[in-house]
Amino acid sequence: MTINELLDKFFSTSAAFQTSIGISLDSGTVLVVAGLLNLVLALVLYLVLSGKVGKFFIAIAVPFVQASVPRVARNAVRYIKEHCEAGNPDLALKAAEAFVTSTSSMVMHVGDKKGELLDQLIARENPETVLELGAYFGYSAVRMSRLLKKREGKVYSLELNPACADVSRELIQFCHLEKSAEVFTCAAAEGIEQFRDRTGRDAVDFVFIDHWKDAYLSDLKRLEASGLMHKGTVVVADNMLRPGVPDYLEYVSKSPHYVTTLHPFVLGSRNWLESWRINEDAMAVSVYQGAENE
Repeated sequence: MTINELLDKFFSTSAAFQTSIGISLDSGTVLVVAGLLNLVLALVLYLVLSGKVGKFFIAIAVPFVQASVPRVARNAVRYIKEHCEAGNPDLALKAAEAFVTSTSSMVMHVGDKKGELLDQLIARENPETVLELGAYFGYSAVRMSRLLKKREGKVYSLELNPACADVSRELIQFCHLEKSAEVFTCAAAEGIEQFRDRTGRDAVDFVFIDHWKDAYLSDLKRLEASGLMHKGTVVVADNMLRPGVPDYLEYVSKSPHYVTTLHPFVLGSRNWLESWRINEDAMAVSVYQGAENE
């Protein structure tokens, strides 16, 4: 059906509708409504043809997703506790994925596919001190801490949302990983500044960044300025393509202080709610080369 045919149908339907409910709109008003409809159709057509429809819907959905974050986090941990035994982090991770599939919830965790890369990196680097920016419901803290081999190995997560921090601690305790993971309720900037005082540790060996995207670069620079990172510290950042963090990716790709590798992923839709989303993402793995005076 062409735009003109659609408008003709709109005009005839509009007239019939007005008659049925006993109102009458002048032709000018109907023309304005038709014009607005035409603009909406043109916008949708542009978004589809340009391949931007996914990003458009992401932009629309962000405020609603942010408002639902604590509720979904609580539901995820409740589901995990109902569907697996305590003290088994591997089963807890599987239950988290089952929660996403079975409840059609939009869950902003790293997930199983990208989580496998985290597993490989933790196993390879064997870090003693891990810093996580953004805990959400504790999935990645559990994922990383369960693999720490050093006796003093520990994951420290910084989470701004108090409700998310609470459920993250709940999941960590349920998995019996209290000695290997700890969650601080604070902004990343505050947590980085107070890291030595809170933990008694002078350096971090591994950093996982998965919090607010517009804070990735500023918080990385805070870490540099703090002196917490040493030569060889590995920094992993999620969501390089979805929704994308171009300023961060450009910085770690061009800075002489990092050697960066981009790991792409093709992600299937885990439920109908995700079916419209862009199905490609990437994680940036950067190895810190030290400050100029190191």
